[in-house]
Amino acid sequence: MSEERSFRITRAFFALLERLNTDTRQRDEARDEEQTRKRRGTIAICDVRDRERVTLFGSLLSMTFPSQVGERVLVATLYDGTASIELRWPGRRSIPGLHVGEHIEVEGTAGMQGDHLVIFNPLYRIIVENT
Repeated sequence: MSEERSFRITRAFFALLERLNTDTRQRDEARDEEQTRKRRGTIAICDVRDRERVTLFGSLLSMTFPSQVGERVLVATLYDGTASIELRWPGRRSIPGLHVGEHIEVEGTAGMQGDHLVIFNPLYRIIVENT
């Protein structure tokens, strides 16, 4: 076997290991989110329907802060291990205490916006887990 081929096989092997580890980590995180969600008595995001009043629990996967000019809408993505939902706060540039990775519980009416679910101006509670 040539040295070049051996190098490619080794690199492919380590890339596969990285993907497997990532998948395992994502499964573990999803399982943790599901257990906490069940403990808190909230529903899974994957079970949310259009125009339904919901209470959801999950972690903030991303946040998009508006620019200084133009429309002021803070947008965040909540993930609970089953799916994600977009949270929108019109007129807000930021919310103290909210950042990516934070566990929160939100309440509001979910609605379809294009091909995804959105809650406008959800009530939110930052959840501190005792470890």
